[in-house]
Amino acid sequence: MLQTSGLPLTVRQFWWYSFFYWSFFSLIWYGQAIMVWLLTPNARLYFTDTLYWLIELLYWWGATPLVIFCAQRFSLLKTQRASRFVTQVLTHLLIAAVLYGVELVVEHLLLGAAIAHEQGKAITVRRVMTVFFLSFGNAFAQYMLLVVCYNVLTHVYQLQSLKQQHLQAELVNEQLKSQLANAQLQALKMQLNPHFLFNTLHTVVSLMLRNQTRRAALMVTTLSDLLRSVLVRQQANFISVRDEMTLTRQYLSIQQIRFEDRLMVDYEIAPEAEECLLPQLILQPIVENAITHGIADLTEGALIRITAQRLGETVVIQVFDNGLGQEQLHDTSGMGLGLSNTLSRLEKAYGEQATMQFDQPPGGTTTVSLRIPCQCSLLTSTVSHESVSHAHH
Repeated sequence: MLQTSGLPLTVRQFWWYSFFYWSFFSLIWYGQAIMVWLLTPNARLYFTDTLYWLIELLYWWGATPLVIFCAQRFSLLKTQRASRFVTQVLTHLLIAAVLYGVELVVEHLLLGAAIAHEQGKAITVRRVMTVFFLSFGNAFAQYMLLVVCYNVLTHVYQLQSLKQQHLQAELVNEQLKSQLANAQLQALKMQLNPHFLFNTLHTVVSLMLRNQTRRAALMVTTLSDLLRSVLVRQQANFISVRDEMTLTRQYLSIQQIRFEDRLMVDYEIAPEAEECLLPQLILQPIVENAITHGIADLTEGALIRITAQRLGETVVIQVFDNGLGQEQLHDTSGMGLGLSNTLSRLEKAYGEQATMQFDQPPGGTTTVSLRIPCQCSLLTSTVSHESVSHAHH
């Protein structure tokens, strides 16, 4: 019965609470009898009156499980129609009448002879019926109070339980969404790593075919340093702007080996933007796109400029190249794996809060602008630096 109710009560607690409930009313009844005895001339308080009070208390205390069962079976809060509610109340009226009638019969059987002996008058059926109709109203009120209180308490606890379950379900749902998003970001990052690796190895092969073994060896060594830095952070989907710039510099060092004196790289990183978190290697595809579709055909004076600044709660990062611009890339549609991967990662990580915009004025040059919500984590940055330091050692 307690499991069905949902109330956080043990059997022991149930019996104690029900005992206190009926004792409260029994003390009121007994107090009323004492006051009547004190205020009535030549009256006396009989010992059987005390026994009557005690039997009444024990009877209703023992009948409490039956009352609770009836409260569950004929709940007043589950009714939606007035006619059904009236039916439930009448049902409880009948149950209370039966229980009270049984109480009077039990008291008559246990105390009838003692009352007749002590008070000098026999307990007749007529007297029992008179007591029943005079005091049934009080008995029914106490019975219904217990029924209503039980119904209200169970309803409140069930609502709280449902709310708690709803909150837990929402929490689990958010955790699953977060895990899914992290898994998707990790998958996109793992897709990106081989992408620029294969492109770089293709360049190494090209250098070796042209007998430029020194440059090819230097490129492989620089690539090894970059891959080591990436592997150190392989479990982190987000790193600071400072660490992202470290990876970008390593990548551009590879490209500077390829282009030699033709490529110049300029960095303008605001200090207040360095602790903002970014998806790892979010800039590499953009820089690679600037090289492949921008400056690759320039014979001299190729420039890539990377800037980062913080505007309120947003970090703005721009990758500029002085390549051909509109003559090579007219819009962002039909973009390769790298840029489509970048857009997907931004969408998974930030939804509509992050944007990537292309600006290609007439006459050349391309500027790719990222606007990303700035989320800082000094701990993440510190751990990342320590990991890189241990890796180099």
